[in-house]
Amino acid sequence: MSSFAFPRRASRLTLVVLAFALTAVLAGCSKAPVPASATATLAASKASASATAAPKPVEKVRFMAGFMPQANLPFVAAYVAQEKGFFAEERLEVDIRHSSGQDEHLKLLLNKDVDFITGTASQALRRSDEGLPTTAIALFGQRGDQGYVVRADSGIKTPADFKGRTVGFKAGVVPAELEGMLKSVGLTRNDIKLVSVGFDPREFIEKKVEVYPVFLSNEPDTIRKAGVPITVLDPHDFKVPTLGIAYLAHQDTVKQRADVTERFLRATLRATKWIEANPDAAIEITLKRAKGAEPTHQRFLLGVDLDNAKNASGIGRADPKAWQDLADLLTGFKVLPRAMDAKQAYDFSIVDRLYETKQIK
Repeated sequence: MSSFAFPRRASRLTLVVLAFALTAVLAGCSKAPVPASATATLAASKASASATAAPKPVEKVRFMAGFMPQANLPFVAAYVAQEKGFFAEERLEVDIRHSSGQDEHLKLLLNKDVDFITGTASQALRRSDEGLPTTAIALFGQRGDQGYVVRADSGIKTPADFKGRTVGFKAGVVPAELEGMLKSVGLTRNDIKLVSVGFDPREFIEKKVEVYPVFLSNEPDTIRKAGVPITVLDPHDFKVPTLGIAYLAHQDTVKQRADVTERFLRATLRATKWIEANPDAAIEITLKRAKGAEPTHQRFLLGVDLDNAKNASGIGRADPKAWQDLADLLTGFKVLPRAMDAKQAYDFSIVDRLYETKQIK
């Protein structure tokens, strides 16, 4: 019989005391120091577990802006994300390019030779109506980037003063924004003298037209620097629905490379926050690409774009009503051939989620 055998008539008290003693012995054993070999084994196990959580693979991304290098906010967001390492933190290797014109960026997007491009909200709506597989994924311009300038001494203060005046239009198309401005004061195109103009503001400076169409972010500054005092008329200020530049992607990219799309947007939207806080430094980064560009002009351009991008819910997000209002405007003036549901032209779910989960601060 084992020496640990208990007498048959051992009292219950004795058993309880022995049980407590045994518990104490076991507890003391549990507090014994862990051998160094065991510690090393545990550390190696943890390291092995960490190694299994491998970082995401580096993904190659091609971004093509629709114009030459300059300080448009959607362009600068990519420049800064590259320069400040935001793309690298997302494990993205981004090739930043610029279109040579003739909608090269759209053609490459449709062929999936580039992943993300820039375009206006109006362009996104028209392409969607045409059945092209493009979608807007982030909106920077909460108001449009096209407007009009008149000489400061012209007596023209509102669209009502356009009556009987020579009004320019570009690219052979009378824009819906102009039609909307006229309608807001009870005029039509028959009440003005329409003149087709090019993209050289000298046509306005040399008084070939009285009302000249401009890109609001840069041409007013160029005209003023030429010594011509002007008044700027923005259609948005006259209750005309307008929206500006957005990032566009192929629908397949958003569906099949949703993670890459999210990483690209997180990096560029983080960049916009940095740009807001450091606009002058952002211009320095821009000038590395915009060789020979005039710094003060680029700063003007970026300032206008930052103002137009302001959104209480976050830069990049969009109001569905604003998109539908713009679609209705384009339909009303035959830019779109039929009424459309604007939702088919965009998908802001990723941007919304980034803000809702506080990944963009």
